[in-house]
Amino acid sequence: MALNAQGFTIIDTPELDEFTLSQFENLPLDPYTGSTQRYRRFSQFRLAHDGEWKLELLPHRHFAQPRKYNDLVGGQLRTLEPLTTDPTALIAAGAEALGLDKDTDWQLNVHQCRVVSTLEVEGVAAPEGPHRDGHHYGIVAVTRRHNISGGETQLMPLGGGEPFFTTTLQDGQAICFDDRRMFHHVTDIEHLSEDGGHRDVWLVAVNPWEHRRYGDEYEAEVLASNSNSEA
Repeated sequence: MALNAQGFTIIDTPELDEFTLSQFENLPLDPYTGSTQRYRRFSQFRLAHDGEWKLELLPHRHFAQPRKYNDLVGGQLRTLEPLTTDPTALIAAGAEALGLDKDTDWQLNVHQCRVVSTLEVEGVAAPEGPHRDGHHYGIVAVTRRHNISGGETQLMPLGGGEPFFTTTLQDGQAICFDDRRMFHHVTDIEHLSEDGGHRDVWLVAVNPWEHRRYGDEYEAEVLASNSNSEA
């Protein structure tokens, strides 16, 4: 399998076990977006193929993005708690959909997230707006939409503009895309009743190991990007 001519594909994801599903219920609050709508865990991995795709959990570090890719919260080291589940099945499906080179090792950032919408909390799904994340590839996998509308995934040309593709990913669907070729965005979610609602997703960033977004050198580059933008 490989991406289409526009640089993306949509797949069905493997069914998750009950333990993994339950872990969405105790995600810690992500304190970095200025609101209380997002809950998140984050881990980093090395991915290699040896007859099958295998993940190696890397020592836990900060989550970091250069300021040029995230003007809202980039340029800093964000402290997030690690995953409590094994995402190998999901990652293997995404790797096949992306057509990753099996002779190359890859470095992955994996986020398990819940965005909520309630009477008190606005369900802002992508507070940074349309963007690219500065990676080679990305995967957005929806596990569950509960009592919500909205959450439309949009792909648009680099730099923004009118989307060339829109869809609302349903439970068990993922979009895999070439982050170098496009911007992506997801619209806000809105709860359908006063009980509130949420959207549970996995966000995966994929880079060749030689271009990994991991380690002291990368984190120093991120901090330098913040200083340069303020100069």
